[in-house]
Amino acid sequence: MNLNIKTKKLAKIIDGKIIKGKNVLIRSFSTDTRKIKPGEVFWALKGDNYNADNFIKEALEKKASGIICSKGAFPESLKEKTDFVIETKDTLKALQKLAAFHIKKSKIPVICVTGSNGKTTTKEMIKHILSKKYEVCSNYGNFNNRFGLPLSVLEIEKKHECAVFELGASQRGDVANLAKIIRPDISVITTIGPEHLEFFKSMSNIYKTETEAIDYLKKGGKFIYNRDNKWLRKLEKKKISKLSFGTDINSNLKIIKKDKKYFFAAENGTFSIKIKNPALHNYFNAAAAFLAAKEMGIKEKVILKALKDFPGVKMRMQEIRYGKSVIIFDAYNSNPQSLDAFLEETDCLAPQFLFLGDMKELGKFSSYYHKEAAKKILKRQAEKIFLIGPEMKKAADFLKGKKENVKYFTGVKEALRETARFFNKNKKAFFLFKGSRSVGLENLLPDKIRNKTSLKGAR
Repeated sequence: MNLNIKTKKLAKIIDGKIIKGKNVLIRSFSTDTRKIKPGEVFWALKGDNYNADNFIKEALEKKASGIICSKGAFPESLKEKTDFVIETKDTLKALQKLAAFHIKKSKIPVICVTGSNGKTTTKEMIKHILSKKYEVCSNYGNFNNRFGLPLSVLEIEKKHECAVFELGASQRGDVANLAKIIRPDISVITTIGPEHLEFFKSMSNIYKTETEAIDYLKKGGKFIYNRDNKWLRKLEKKKISKLSFGTDINSNLKIIKKDKKYFFAAENGTFSIKIKNPALHNYFNAAAAFLAAKEMGIKEKVILKALKDFPGVKMRMQEIRYGKSVIIFDAYNSNPQSLDAFLEETDCLAPQFLFLGDMKELGKFSSYYHKEAAKKILKRQAEKIFLIGPEMKKAADFLKGKKENVKYFTGVKEALRETARFFNKNKKAFFLFKGSRSVGLENLLPDKIRNKTSLKGAR
């Protein structure tokens, strides 16, 4: 972060008031007193479950040079311990206002990626391709929410020539609030499916939320979407410039499979496409990235080579070699749509050991979707199937008496002792993992694998 902004200007941008200090230059700030360094500014963010205003004293004890906090939160008795104080009504909204100002000032083209599945992989693919020609800024890790996105935006520097940001959502209005900050030139929507239903309550709400970014496209902006998805086809009547991808014959970029090979077909020709993780849903991600990169002026041959070289994303269909065995680890997130894709793509692998963890945040729909998963598991040809977590109990109950090779565990700790004996690097087998992040399926992996791949949960 290299802001180079003076306090008077900052206060004006964020609707704040300087209650102490001169017009000093701010280069960066910290939102975490555990990591703050002497001389840094402390920005006290307020969330649903915490209030960083309570850590002002600690920040000053660690020699913070300035404080940005909520109105009335700064203790009068501590004024002599800092160079400046800016108070504002809402420190999170203030951060978002600064991010909006910062990205507008940068004048670089911006791509956003939303959708129920494939957001991170698609965003990383786009970034990987664009980096062949441009200096690219993007969010990292899970910095895709109302806190993380503005912090990611503030990482834009003079050297950056474009940006690509993933927008996350867990409730109505989330995507709209984030899209307002970045005002994208290109909006990519990967797919619409059941996710976070505990909070969204309905598929209709998911659709409305994930498509909110379209309303904040810059004039002349482009919308890129998955035409195979019935929800996204509803947007075809919308009067905006758009491009589609999918296996549907009417897609602008059609995904074709022929003789176990994949091709992209467009108006200007057909291209052979290879990626390291050849699951069908990854070709959808690649198609979205292809179209976005083309809009950014990248040539087809450069895009195809970059996609071939793309290393993948940790914990998302991550392939790990273990002696003669192969581990396929996809446990960053799980919902009905992504689980279906995982089961379909790995069905032909044999012999296989299948580890399935809970699909979280489905609320009242959890029982239904875990039972639906059980119906697919029933047809599965596997040496052993392990179901892990309280939500998977619904699937286990459905399968009781119907499939003998299924074993249920309430959690990873309970499963560890029994599952460890199945890992044998001298035996050719496939170990398949799919579950929500909070289940902690990485803790079932052998220690050597966990250490080597940085999948280090706490056993």
